[in-house]
Amino acid sequence: MPVISINKRYLYSLVGQGIDDHKLADYMSKLGFEVENISGDDATIEITANRLDLLDAIGLARTLKNFMHKSKRFHYEIENNQPALDITVDRSVGKIRPYISALVAFNVEVDDNVLLNLINFSEKFCETFGRNRRKIAMGFHDFDAIKGPLIYKSGEDLEFVPLGHKEKMSFSNILENEEKGKQYASIIKSPRRCFYPALSDSEGPVAFIPILNSQRTRITTATKNIFIDITGISEYAVNKVAEVLAASFMDIGADVRKVKIKRGEEQRLTPEMEKRYITIPIKKAEREIGVAIGYNNVISLANKMGYEAGMLGNKIKFRIPEYRLDIIDEQDVIEDMAIGYGYEYINPLPIYYSQPGGLEERTKFNRKLADIMVGLGFSECTDSYLTNKQNNFDKAGISDDKSAIMLKNSNTDTITMMRTWLLPSLLNNVGKSGHEKMPQDIFEIDMAFRAKDRKPFESYHLAGVSINPKANFNTAKEVVEGLLYAAGVKYRISELKHGTFIEGRSAEIVLEGKGIGFFGELHPLVLKNFGIEEPGIALELHLESLYPKS
Repeated sequence: MPVISINKRYLYSLVGQGIDDHKLADYMSKLGFEVENISGDDATIEITANRLDLLDAIGLARTLKNFMHKSKRFHYEIENNQPALDITVDRSVGKIRPYISALVAFNVEVDDNVLLNLINFSEKFCETFGRNRRKIAMGFHDFDAIKGPLIYKSGEDLEFVPLGHKEKMSFSNILENEEKGKQYASIIKSPRRCFYPALSDSEGPVAFIPILNSQRTRITTATKNIFIDITGISEYAVNKVAEVLAASFMDIGADVRKVKIKRGEEQRLTPEMEKRYITIPIKKAEREIGVAIGYNNVISLANKMGYEAGMLGNKIKFRIPEYRLDIIDEQDVIEDMAIGYGYEYINPLPIYYSQPGGLEERTKFNRKLADIMVGLGFSECTDSYLTNKQNNFDKAGISDDKSAIMLKNSNTDTITMMRTWLLPSLLNNVGKSGHEKMPQDIFEIDMAFRAKDRKPFESYHLAGVSINPKANFNTAKEVVEGLLYAAGVKYRISELKHGTFIEGRSAEIVLEGKGIGFFGELHPLVLKNFGIEEPGIALELHLESLYPKS
């Protein structure tokens, strides 16, 4: 979960009277957050991952004022729909970072606290919700330094003076030599080409998206009017982030204005400040929380959690705050009502059951197999379900399988599909552990995935690898015989030609006329593909046929 560090004196000045270190820790705990440390002028607070509106002092102050019944502002509207600026979106950004929202905050009193708060919020937000700028990135600019309408375009390797520098640099130079450029270059690079998305005015680039802003538009304590751009790969996300920022600037007294976004024939104003409502029967809320709240208290609780609410017969109509990205349905609102009421005042109920819980039979069998493998000298490991065609097929010496489940719109070449078997994962682990002492004997019991009739199908496998200079086919056969004998499985062995193994040194495990696995001596080319320098053996079993019949 995100951990933020804020200037508590600035936070307390925003909240006003009635807050101190003790009450801050108490209120945060009741809201479901944790104050990790308070020392001097700083407070370190762990925020749950869904409350991204609380990543700065302004958002925290807003929530605390609501919780303390000190706020009378429960919704945020931009009354002046005359746009402060126009942005034209060129079709060239569609392939890399197609969406943009923006706003302008006028009459902002930018002191050191506000400046530091903006920087910290931007960095933390883009790191967490923005997935290190890949999903969302934002930039803050001095609005008065911007000359004329903006255009959001990609393709040209332009030059400008980046933030924190004195000399002009080209975009390509920034990606190669500047710290932020090297850190985020992969976002706008593909194996075949590099994109250069830029936001520019009549004098040149205002920002190299999502890498660096221009030194020309940097914010200082002399700045009065701030332009904010939000770009990303999700239209919904960039729009909602604009609403969060608009609410924060309104909270510190700024006059927020919209920006017109023009994409071809389409035009829209951001931030939209969408009005959302959720209506919940009061009896349902009381039943799920476990207390009788009563009609007189429900509005007070709603206000305490930042909602504007009213009674409609026997139902409550909640207006969702514009800055709450986490509210999806009525369950989220009911949870907030429970937090506002106070979990310490809700009496626990006994859990009634008709029969005690227990492990599934296949889980018991999996554990039995794991114990046997450990007894045979193997160490258990766990790996990711996600892989790529090169590891899953090519390096393992087998052909592509049309039943493989591929991932749509993958952002990286290393994760493109669900694994169809476990053995490549083990070989990959051994290859990365070549510096460790030999022999290496490892196994895994977990799921593999395939498509069956265009539907995903998952099944448990057991795979084992032994990398040992003395390992051979007979060693592999001994491991399989020891495992299946101890597990009580009757089987037979037949010949098998498999690309992962040396020809003539592999075999299939057959149960009731059906192949349920294989083993053998690993092919030297496969070992080389995974960076393994010693000989080795391997086995893999499909466990579904071995589970006790219910």
